[in-house]
Amino acid sequence: MKKITLMIIPEGIKNTRQIRIPALLINMLVGFSIVFSGVLGFFVVDYIELRALRHTFHYTSTENEVIKGEARLLEQNLDEVKQAIRRVRDYSLKLEEITTFKVKSISEKTGIGPLTPEEYQSSQNIEVLKDPTNYLPSGLNTEKLVFRPVFETLEGLGKTANQHALDLQHLLSNLSQQKSLLASIPSVRPVDGWITSSFGKRISPFTGQKTTHLGIDIASPVGTPIYAPADGVVIFSGAKAGFGNFIMIAHGYGLVTRYGHNHQNLVQPGHRVLRGEQIATVGMSGRTTGPHLHYEILVNGKYENPGKFILDITEFQDSDIEIDQQAIEEAELNVH
Repeated sequence: MKKITLMIIPEGIKNTRQIRIPALLINMLVGFSIVFSGVLGFFVVDYIELRALRHTFHYTSTENEVIKGEARLLEQNLDEVKQAIRRVRDYSLKLEEITTFKVKSISEKTGIGPLTPEEYQSSQNIEVLKDPTNYLPSGLNTEKLVFRPVFETLEGLGKTANQHALDLQHLLSNLSQQKSLLASIPSVRPVDGWITSSFGKRISPFTGQKTTHLGIDIASPVGTPIYAPADGVVIFSGAKAGFGNFIMIAHGYGLVTRYGHNHQNLVQPGHRVLRGEQIATVGMSGRTTGPHLHYEILVNGKYENPGKFILDITEFQDSDIEIDQQAIEEAELNVH
C-alpha cells in the first residue's frame, strides 16, 4: 500500500471529493503521535515528581531548621552541664581542703597520719575507675558530621566528666579514710574528772621515788561511767596485776588505749565499740591510792602522752617525752 484515498461527500452535493494521502505520511503522523504522547507523559510524570520533591524539600528544610535549633539548644545545655561539672569540682576541692585541713591538724598533734591512697584502696578493696579513651563510635569521621561542634563538645564534656568522676572517687576514698581515721583517734576524755597525775616522770605516791608514769590519772567518784574515746575493738577485758580490772581497745592505725583500776568492766573481748559508748565504771581495783582511771595510749607499741590526743586538754602538750624500755619496766612494776 503506497497511498490512502479519502472520499469527502458533502450533503446535498452530488460531486464527491477524493484526497489521496501517501501511506508514508500516515505512518509518520502515527509515529509522531506516539512520540508526542510519550514525551508528554514523561513531562507529566516529571512534573508530578518535581512537585513531590518540592514538597519534600520544603519539609526537609523545615525539619533541618528545627534540628539546627535543637542542636543550638543542645550546645547550650552542654555548656550548662559543663558549668555544673565545674561547680561540682570546685565544691569537691573545697570539701577536700576542709577535711584534709582537719585531718592534718589532728595528725600533726598526734603523729597519726592517714594511709597512702594505694594502701587504703588495697585495705578497703576499692575498685579503681578506669579512664576510657574514646567517647565516640569507632570509625566515625567527625570531619563530615553536620553537627561536628556538638560532637566535639560532647567528647570534651565526656572526658571532663570522667576526669571529675576520677577526682570524686579519689575524694570519696580520702573522705572515707579520713572518717575512719578521725573515728579511730581517741580525741575525747574517757571519763569526767580532774587530772591528778600526768604522763612522764613523777614522784611515786608509794615509794616517794622518781618514777615514770606511762599514762594519765583522771580522778572521779566510784561508779562514774568510763566511755570509749574512739571507735575500736576490745582486745582484753579482765584482771591485770597492779591495774585491777583492766580493758584494752584496739582502734586501728597502730592505736591501742588501756584503762585500769575499773570498778566494773562492761565489755568483753571482741566487742566492737563506738566513740561515746560506756565500757566500764571508775573504781579502786588494783594498786591505787584512790578512785580514778589510769588511762594509757600506745602507738605502734610505744607509749604516748594521752594529753596530746584529747582535744580539750591544754594542760599537757609535751609530746616529746622520751621513755626508754627500762623506764617502762619500772613503771609497770610501780603501777597505781
